[in-house]
Amino acid sequence: MENLLNNALLLDFYGGLLTQRQRDIYHLHFCEDMSFSEIGDRFGITRQAVNFSLKQTQKNLEAFEEALGMIAHHKSAKTIIAQLKSALEAGDIAESNHILSKLDSLI
Repeated sequence: MENLLNNALLLDFYGGLLTQRQRDIYHLHFCEDMSFSEIGDRFGITRQAVNFSLKQTQKNLEAFEEALGMIAHHKSAKTIIAQLKSALEAGDIAESNHILSKLDSLI
């Protein structure tokens, strides 16, 4: 499940850096759960070509994340926001201000 979520995040954040065909193949496999054969039939290519495309696309997406770190940044921001919500619900103003400064430095 974690891997599926990570693949969806990679596509959401960096899909615009892929070709339309790469995006479509990646989306069909990881988001629509289509098999290599089904995707191959749709695009008129072999299962091996689908497999190669997915591996290359995955490698590209992971390289984008390694270079840009947008998903890691997004996850850090979500964690800090959750901490801020807890501090606000507890009425802890000092902690809320401290967390806000962490969030400010992240942005």
